[in-house]
Formats: sequence, C-alpha cells, structure tokens
Amino acid sequence: MNTDDLQIVVLEDLKHFWDVPEVRELYCEIMQVKFDGYGSVYGDNVISSDKADFFGTHLIVCQKGIKLKPLFGYKSVTLDKCKEFHLKFPALSLVSNDGHSECLTKLEAILLEAQQMHETVSFDYSWAQTPNIKGIKTSEMKNLFRDLVMTLVVNHHQDYNIDHMLTCGVVKVKTDLFFDRMGMDKISKKSLFVQRDLNDEAVHIFHARKFSDYAYEMASNYYDLWNNRLEYSLSSKKSSLRKIA
Repeated sequence: MNTDDLQIVVLEDLKHFWDVPEVRELYCEIMQVKFDGYGSVYGDNVISSDKADFFGTHLIVCQKGIKLKPLFGYKSVTLDKCKEFHLKFPALSLVSNDGHSECLTKLEAILLEAQQMHETVSFDYSWAQTPNIKGIKTSEMKNLFRDLVMTLVVNHHQDYNIDHMLTCGVVKVKTDLFFDRMGMDKISKKSLFVQRDLNDEAVHIFHARKFSDYAYEMASNYYDLWNNRLEYSLSSKKSSLRKIA
C-alpha cells in the first residue's frame, strides 16, 4: 500500500448532512473502527463517542476501493463549537473528572488566555485505527501511518486557523511519545492521570501552539494527499462529498 491507495476525508457538521447516505455510511464505518480498536486495546466496555460527533470534525484516512474503507482517524472539536452546542469542552470535562487540580488550573489558564486573545482552541481525541491494520503493517507502513497522522494534525490546524491544540496521549500505546515527537508539551508537571473511561489507563494531557520541525516536514511531504482530501462541511458550503483540489 502507498499513498496512491489512500484518501483523506474530513467530515464536519454531521448533523446537518445526516440525510446523505454516503456520509452516514462513512461515519458508521469509522465508528466500527473505533468500536473494534478501543475494544481490542482497552476493553469492550470502552466506547469513544459523544455529542461532539455530530458537530465536530472527523479526520479519516481511508483505503480506496469500490468504497472507501477507513483505516484510522480521530475527532477534533473547538471550544467555540462546544459553547454553541452547549457541551462542556471535553478536555475540561476529562481533567475536571480525572486530573490533578494543578493540571486543571493550567488548562483553565490556557483556555482563558486563548479566549482573551480571540484564539481558537481544539481538543483532538477519539484516536483509533482498525485492528485489521496489524496484518498489513510493515515497518514502512507503520512509519507512513505515523507520518500521515502528523500530516492531518498539522495541516488541519494550519488550514482551519486553529491556534491551540490539546490532546491526550495514552502511555500503554505510547501515543504520549508520539505527541512528544510532534513537539507538543505536557501542560503541567501533573499532566499524568488515570482516565477512568479508558478502564483506568494512564494518560498525559498535551498542549501545543506549534509543532516540531519533523511534524512540519511530514505535513509538507504529504501535502498533495491532504490537498486532495474529500471534505464535507457546512462552513465550506459544500452540498456533497467532493475533492478540495
């Protein structure tokens, strides 16, 4: 498999386009990936879904074929969108419930400063890949998928004018090390906590306003793939899935 076999898809504002069959099908496919992926790693009682599914942004890498087959993806939601739809910002909910008070204080300070500066903050979460990917994952494929996640993150934040990114890295699956390599910072000395809805897995919460040189290099290397993404977005006033370029 190479990049010619892959298609990036961005799904936004799902609730407004639920009547489009291909959108519903793709959403159901990525949710199956998350059911399978989270179930195999954390337990069958872990479900990565919330209200933000219907107004946030899903970033997905698919394998081309008769129909698109999601391989991995994640979700990004901004503080402003959460306010619009009356959802407590998921990063704030998570740290309020499970994190150390020092970590919560730092997170609240980041959010307050961003709002005062009229800057956009996202929480990127619900990261998953299909367990079936293990059967096709050579070391080259593993590196490709790692670099494509960086491509999604960097280009999404650049092209959509998102100034701050927050996310959590799970120690068990070493995504904390991945976000370190991306140039993200643990938000405090008390960034490590046990996430109860992941069956008590240890996680670090990260923050970034910019990324590592390596991450920007990867975003540049795969920009054609990003630029030829399929996007479905109310804000872009698109009425159907179509290529951006």
